[in-house]
Amino acid sequence: MITPDQVRGKHTTLEAAVLHNAWPTLAAARGKVVFLMDQRPVGPVYLEGHPGLRGRVIFTNAEPGQPDCAFTEENDGSQEEITALVRKGYLVRTRTDADTKQARTNDTTRRDIALASGAQILSTDYPQSEPSQWTPYSVGLPGGAVARCNPVNGPPSCSHIAE
Repeated sequence: MITPDQVRGKHTTLEAAVLHNAWPTLAAARGKVVFLMDQRPVGPVYLEGHPGLRGRVIFTNAEPGQPDCAFTEENDGSQEEITALVRKGYLVRTRTDADTKQARTNDTTRRDIALASGAQILSTDYPQSEPSQWTPYSVGLPGGAVARCNPVNGPPSCSHIAE
C-alpha cells in the first residue's frame, strides 16, 4: 500500500512532496495499491484530527494548493489544465464520458482529450472490453493494452505494456 505519509516523507505537507516529485518510482510502487477518495465534499471530515492526512490511508480528492493535495479530480478540465497538473506531480482523475452524452452521439472529443492529457486515471462507462450493443462509442488503449507510458511525463525509455 502507498500511503500519504510515505509520499510526504520529510516534506512539510503532502502537496509540497508531490510538487517535489516524491511519489514512489514505478518499480517501488509495483504490486501496491493506493486508496483515493472520490467525493471531494467529505475530505474535510476525513482530515479532522489528521492534518495533511498524517496517519491516514486514503488520499483525499483535494484542490491544488491545499496541504493535503496529492490527488485531484478534473472531470471537466481542459487538456491543458490537466496536463499542467500532471506536470506538477499531481495524480489526476478525469472522465472520458458522462451521462451517456458522448455514447449517444459517438462523440470522442472528451475521450481523446482525456487520453492525451496525461491524467493517470480515466473513468468511463464504456470500456472497450465491454462493448455496448447500442453505441459504437468505447474507451480503450491502442492494441487492447491495459497500461501505457504517460504521454506527458513518461520517460523516453518507457515502453508500452500490452495486455
